[in-house]
Amino acid sequence: MKETPLTNCERNFTNKCIEEETRLDGRKLLEPRFVKIYFGSSWGCCMVSLGHTRAVAQVSCDIQQPKTSRPNEGMIRINVELTPLAAQHFESGRQSEAAILISRQLEKCFKDSKCIDLESLCIVADKKVWNLRIDVNIINHDGNLVDCASIATLAALMHFHRPDVTSTGEEVIVHPASEKDFLPLTLFHYPVCISFITFKSGNTIMDPTYTEERVGVAELTLGVNSYRELCSLHFDYLTKTMTIEDVISAVSNHAANYAMNLVNQIKEAVIKDVQSRYRKDDSNISRFKESIQVNKLTTTIGDHISIKLCKWDATVIVEDDYMEVEDENKSRIIKHKEGSAELVPVFNDSLKKEENRDDYDWTHDWTSDSDDQVLVKSPSPEKKEIPVIDLIDIEEIGDNA
Repeated sequence: MKETPLTNCERNFTNKCIEEETRLDGRKLLEPRFVKIYFGSSWGCCMVSLGHTRAVAQVSCDIQQPKTSRPNEGMIRINVELTPLAAQHFESGRQSEAAILISRQLEKCFKDSKCIDLESLCIVADKKVWNLRIDVNIINHDGNLVDCASIATLAALMHFHRPDVTSTGEEVIVHPASEKDFLPLTLFHYPVCISFITFKSGNTIMDPTYTEERVGVAELTLGVNSYRELCSLHFDYLTKTMTIEDVISAVSNHAANYAMNLVNQIKEAVIKDVQSRYRKDDSNISRFKESIQVNKLTTTIGDHISIKLCKWDATVIVEDDYMEVEDENKSRIIKHKEGSAELVPVFNDSLKKEENRDDYDWTHDWTSDSDDQVLVKSPSPEKKEIPVIDLIDIEEIGDNA
């Protein structure tokens, strides 16, 4: 199924909002979405929710022969899957260009930056080493898949524990958890990907949504660790109106600060889960079942735009330039209850001060010298009282007759 293209109205509306430094979901330009981290029952299984974008990462390991160029180092492989569960235009059983691009960015951020101690994964030099495999599955697509996948990958690596082994010459014994405790991985630093989108107006936003990604003209993804060090960089642009130096200088400080806070959040979540597992206390663990109970179904991306409404008064006057009203008047929002409202046209600003406007009949009058419209308020005719009629039982009327 092909991806539904954006209309010109949607593009112009999104560009206008960013130009006025307003985002549809109520965030500021450099404000990220809220991150939630959940862990599965096995080691290295993590699900991350970045707004409505969700990704599941699973770390697994097996024993293989090392590469000839690196005989005393383990191996690591990252695989990203985009299934139709995330979005309808993704095809199952086929590696798309978007999945390949995300996999390469994650490899640059984690593998090429040497954040994992691969020498600690060596069992017997030049013979047997641990091979780590990280499978990332996107289960809901609402923009910024790279950041969500990187957070899930880092949390899964920090949470993963491998079995302990004993080498007796030619034989390697893998101990189960009942014999020896599993060992965590050794990480030198903790990088995460942070994405930005630049629009044709020149404004740059952090953590873009699906609609904002499709409207932007330049995309920048920085791999930053908790030490404020740059680990990877990816820049893609449609127009050459700006250079990468302009974007990096404007957002580098925000990316570094956000990376520090994000890594601290991941560390706290992992430590809390690991300690609860060893205490065998599941009361404070954020597991998958908690996510399923909160959100019954994971909604896939659709033809809709999420708009966050601020708190407003029932008598707020709203300009409506797009209503095809003959009088070209203003409109008023009437709030019925929480989460429900109605937009009705009014004729004058003074109407919002009238509490009993039903007591008057509003008529239109036109002056002879100009085309200006004049509102004439005249009292409405008196309402005749309807006499109260008592209903008498039909049987009583028959008896009296």
